[in-house]
Amino acid sequence: MEVNRLERTLSLGGSIGLIVGMVIGASIFVLIPSLAGMTGPSLYLAYAVSVVPNIFAALYLIQLGGVMPVTGANYFAVTRLISPTAGFVSSVAAVVGMICTNCLVARGFAEYLGRLMPGLPVTVTAIGVVVVFGIINWIGVRIFQWFQVIMMVMLVAGMLIFGAGGLFHLQPEYQAPLFPNGIGKFIVVVAIATFSWSGFVALTEVAGEVKNPRRNIPLAIIISLLLILFLYVVQTYAFTGTIRWDEAARIGPTALIVAAERFLPSWVVTFVVVSALFAMGTTINAIMLMAAREALAWSRDHVIPLVFNRIGRFKTPEVLLLAMTLLSAAGVLFTANLESYAIMVVFALMVSQGLGAVAVWRMPRLMPELYRHGFFRFGKPLQHLTMAGCMVFFTGIFAFGWVADRKTGIVFMGIMAAGLCYWFARKRYLEKKGILLHSLLNNISSEVMLEMMEGDEGSSGSRFNYSKKE
Repeated sequence: MEVNRLERTLSLGGSIGLIVGMVIGASIFVLIPSLAGMTGPSLYLAYAVSVVPNIFAALYLIQLGGVMPVTGANYFAVTRLISPTAGFVSSVAAVVGMICTNCLVARGFAEYLGRLMPGLPVTVTAIGVVVVFGIINWIGVRIFQWFQVIMMVMLVAGMLIFGAGGLFHLQPEYQAPLFPNGIGKFIVVVAIATFSWSGFVALTEVAGEVKNPRRNIPLAIIISLLLILFLYVVQTYAFTGTIRWDEAARIGPTALIVAAERFLPSWVVTFVVVSALFAMGTTINAIMLMAAREALAWSRDHVIPLVFNRIGRFKTPEVLLLAMTLLSAAGVLFTANLESYAIMVVFALMVSQGLGAVAVWRMPRLMPELYRHGFFRFGKPLQHLTMAGCMVFFTGIFAFGWVADRKTGIVFMGIMAAGLCYWFARKRYLEKKGILLHSLLNNISSEVMLEMMEGDEGSSGSRFNYSKKE
């Protein structure tokens, strides 16, 4: 039905803006002081090493986005290529990660804004920011795209100014010893730094709104990965070279501003603060878009009531946007340290992307004709290497996160258990109404079929069989 269709309005530039804005958020500003306190001057090396597991994640996402350009692509792939239960687990983990990210970013936004406007109440400000970006997303993807690109340009400019300026004011005595707390803490920081790459899956979750998706999604992922790696390494190297790592840890989330004040004019420092706000704004903006589309896939599959499937006057899922805005605002009210929020996101990301990687690995065998129409088609050796890399790194990072914060791990497992309880209760409820959820989720809905067909336009121009090979 027309009322349930989303529009393909995200261009290649808008897609890059979505990824960069989602990935570069609060962590590179408000989280790096505490991470520097853990690993010392080797912080930049930790961020450089943290790209390795994300290269494997990018490889599987390139295949996924180029083959299945539909809303909630990761959920859709896991549901159809592993099992419906696995798909729901993957998707719940993703939504948990998004809400926790919003909690971290919104509070970081409020603290940085407090540097410009002292006396602002942190909690009220954080909730207000969440509501504003919820409204932006409700108005439509075109408005979202313009906000996202403008904010992305500002945040990149601010990071380059701080990074380039810092490189000319490095203090050699601040950069030794490289591992003051030992290699063990360095490895834990590498695992936590993985949080800073958590936005790459964003584009595949809104693939149903990307123009020429089989081409633009893989290209956007590749371009964004290289740009973000450069910015992360430059910023963290300049940071630990202009302020002592232990001093940064004592100062807390705003330590980067203190470092900037030591070598930049006051008006430039203000610009850096504003760019940090834009970085956090792009993350909240992107999360609102992504979380609503993830849950839209649930509604299409009857996993949640169909009322959530409503597409409003601006061609956006308005009921789900309202729900995600309220959940994010409520999450801000809970107090937790930034590291706990980050580790919760790491747990969620490893589960969601681990299952997604398995699904993509199974795709050439179970949906061979569909896979052949992908923009990038990997040979079997690269398919197996991608799968092996994802499993080794995702499992290892999950384990290190558990060692670093077992309490947060237990909370995460409790949330996942509650999600499974809902899944089986919903399944039994639908069975009483004559709806077999597993059978339903092994098929492709008319909305998803339409998105796949639209995704072919501008690519091969052909139509092909989307069915799963038994």
